[in-house]
Amino acid sequence: MSHKTAIKVYEIASYVLILGATAIYFWMKQQGLSLTMLLLALAIFCRWMMDRHRYKSCEEENDSLRDDLRRLTLLLAEEKKKNNNKQ
Repeated sequence: MSHKTAIKVYEIASYVLILGATAIYFWMKQQGLSLTMLLLALAIFCRWMMDRHRYKSCEEENDSLRDDLRRLTLLLAEEKKKNNNKQ
C-alpha cells in the first residue's frame, strides 16, 4: 500500500471512529463510557499512523530530490569541464 493510500485510509478511519465514539456516548450515556474511550484511543492511534506515513512520504521525497540534485550537480560540473576544454 502506498503512503498516499495509507494516509487516506487512516484519516477516514479516524473520523469514523470519532463519530462512532460520539454516537455511543450520547446513546448509551454511562454504560458506553469505556467503549467510547476505546474508540477515541483507536482514533488517536489512526491519526498518529497517518502522521507517521506523511513523515515517511516526505522523507522519501526529500531523498529522491537530493539524489536528483546530486545528479544534476555532477552533470553541470561535467558540462563546465567540457566547455573549459573547448575554449
